[in-house]
Amino acid sequence: MNYAAMSPAEVWETVDFWAGVPWPMSRADAQQRAVDRLGWAIEVEEGLGYLVNPAFTPPGVRMSGIDTVSSVHFRIADVVAEETPATRAFLGDLFTLTVREGAARLGRPSIRRDRGHTDATWEMGSAQVTATLSSRSAMIRFRTPEGR
Repeated sequence: MNYAAMSPAEVWETVDFWAGVPWPMSRADAQQRAVDRLGWAIEVEEGLGYLVNPAFTPPGVRMSGIDTVSSVHFRIADVVAEETPATRAFLGDLFTLTVREGAARLGRPSIRRDRGHTDATWEMGSAQVTATLSSRSAMIRFRTPEGR
């Protein structure tokens, strides 16, 4: 099976987008900016709007925070249905290339390995970005200044 993924350059362009947002910002405003700039979409369920990236399966993007957004979690590839040597290589290569691109932009990350996942974290001024690799997915967590 083929899986969709962002290129490392696309990952960091998306991180740069979130880093350039004038924080603090409400969830609704952040969602609309992502729709306008990233081509993501808002799906409404039971009266609440949820941000999605239709390029990936599953498409959900998580935002945390009550009045203002404290973090944005987004996948950089489809979630793999079953872990195999090929999917481990696919996700591992994507993670490695994403970390290399991040290191070229922001310097050496702090690396943490714990319970089947690896995190690479960089400080971005008052924000923070973490790339995470697990057995079935690769994702980014952007922590806003309010989420620190």
